[in-house]
Amino acid sequence: MTVASGQTDVIDLDSWGVPNLDLQRQGYDVPPRSDWRIESRFRQTSVRNKTSTLFRQFNRHYLSVQTHRRKKELPEKVIDLTFVEPQPREIREYHVKLWLVVACLLALPAAIYSLAPVSLLWLVPPIGIAMVLAVVAFRGRQHRFDFVALNSDVVLFSVDATASGENRVAAFIEAVSASIGIGQRHLPEGKERIPLAVSEMRRLSMEGVITKEQYEEVKRNWFAL
Repeated sequence: MTVASGQTDVIDLDSWGVPNLDLQRQGYDVPPRSDWRIESRFRQTSVRNKTSTLFRQFNRHYLSVQTHRRKKELPEKVIDLTFVEPQPREIREYHVKLWLVVACLLALPAAIYSLAPVSLLWLVPPIGIAMVLAVVAFRGRQHRFDFVALNSDVVLFSVDATASGENRVAAFIEAVSASIGIGQRHLPEGKERIPLAVSEMRRLSMEGVITKEQYEEVKRNWFAL
């Protein structure tokens, strides 16, 4: 199948399905590490998750994400922000239903004891269960910002809103969004973006940043344009 992207340009989408095809992205290759010009650093440390993540912005529209979990260094992510949606998706999960169960478990023994005083031993199980559920709900709470690949729902990296001060998180997100804008300012319009975006997602798949299934999902989205 072919798609005309201009008067003289024709994109052969079928050829992109060849697994080992080397897609060309002239001018969009990740710079070698020796040429990195680090412009800003942002570190987040989460005691709850036992993680430390260092974000480094370099060469105007690239981002390096290096995470340590329980002193183990995870593979580094190097992302071309050109192919990231400019605005992140804010995710809040506070397990409200679980907290309602906790409230019920605490209120029920109190109501029973007020109406018909019984041995305190009968109150221990529901209160104990309520405390366990409260710990689970508290430890499982989430508030983060997910940056997804352009024209997809595939998350490339996340910023924990609880691991740093609100102002620092907001400033970092603003800086990342600005870098995305710088990269996308030079992208061609319409279907001419397809080979560039698909090539970048293929690189991320090969480097383990996204799975092969996620790569295929993003590719289908671009081909559907």
